[in-house]
Amino acid sequence: MHPIRLGLVGYGKIAQDQHVPAIRANPQFTLVSVATLGQPCPGVDNFSSLADLLAHGPQVDAIAFCTPPQGRFALVQQALDAGKHVLVEKPPCSTLGEAMALIDEVGKAGVSGLFAWHSRFAPGVANAKAWLQGKALKQVRVEWKEQVRKWHPGQTWIWQAGGLGVFDPGINALSIVTELLAGALFVQSAELSVPGNCQSPMAASIQMRSGEQVPVSAELDFDHSDNELWRIELHSDEGVMRLDSGGAQVSIDGVTQGVSEEGEYPAMYKHFARLIADGLSDLDLQPLRIVADSFFVGSKQTVADFHE
Repeated sequence: MHPIRLGLVGYGKIAQDQHVPAIRANPQFTLVSVATLGQPCPGVDNFSSLADLLAHGPQVDAIAFCTPPQGRFALVQQALDAGKHVLVEKPPCSTLGEAMALIDEVGKAGVSGLFAWHSRFAPGVANAKAWLQGKALKQVRVEWKEQVRKWHPGQTWIWQAGGLGVFDPGINALSIVTELLAGALFVQSAELSVPGNCQSPMAASIQMRSGEQVPVSAELDFDHSDNELWRIELHSDEGVMRLDSGGAQVSIDGVTQGVSEEGEYPAMYKHFARLIADGLSDLDLQPLRIVADSFFVGSKQTVADFHE
C-alpha cells in the first residue's frame, strides 16, 4: 500500500514545530503540498489557498488543518466535498454547532476524520488509564499555566471572538481529563478573567463534576511568566498519580514512573493512519463542549489590558 498522500492547510508555528516533523518521520504518510499565506514549506508544492491546492496541486488522499478555528468549518467542508480524509487541529471549530455539523459531514462523505486532541497522545496518558483501572477516583485537580507570548507570538486571533483565549491551551488539559474519566463531565461554575482590550479570557477557574460525582477543578492561566505548569493530579483511594509537563512525565505518590518516549504528534498521526486504514473516525467533542459550557455559565471579570 502506498503512503497516504497528505496536504497541509496552514503553516504557522504549530505546523512547523509539530505537524511537519511528525508527518515526515512517519512512513505511512508523504507530505505533498501545503496551502499557506505565510512563508512556504520547503520541499513541497505550496499554494495560496486550499481551493488552489485541490485544483492545481498533486493528488492528495487526506488533508490536515492547522489554521485558526475561526473560518475553519468552510475549509474542512471543502476538503470533505472533494472526498478527502481530514485531520483537524484542536479546537476543531470556533463554535460547537460547526463542530457538530462536521461530524455529520464526515459521515456523509464516507471518509475518515480525526479531531486532533493531541494531548491525549502524551505518553503518560496511557499510564494513567491503566493505573485508574479498579480504583475509586476521589478528585481531579488541573493546573495549566503558560505564557502566550512564548507559544503564540503575535497571534491576535486568540483574543478575538471565537479564538478561545486561555482555553486554547486549557482545552488540552480538558481533553486529557475527558479521556481518563468515564462518561460526561459537567461544568458547575466558572470564573473568566477577560482583558479590557480582548474578547476572550486570559485566565479561568472552573469547577466541574463527573457523572460519578467526582469533583474536578481546573485553574488555567495564559499569562504565567515563570515556571510554566501543565499538571493533572488524580487522587484515588489508593494514592495520587500526577501527570506533569502536559502528560510527558508521570509520578505515583511522588515516585517517578517510566513512560513511552514517543511524542504526542507522532502518536497522533499513527492513530490517523489506523483510522484511514480501518475506515473509522474519531470525532469527540467533549473538550469543546466543556469550554462552551464554561462560557455559558461563567461569570466574567475585566482585568488589565493585554499587550504583546
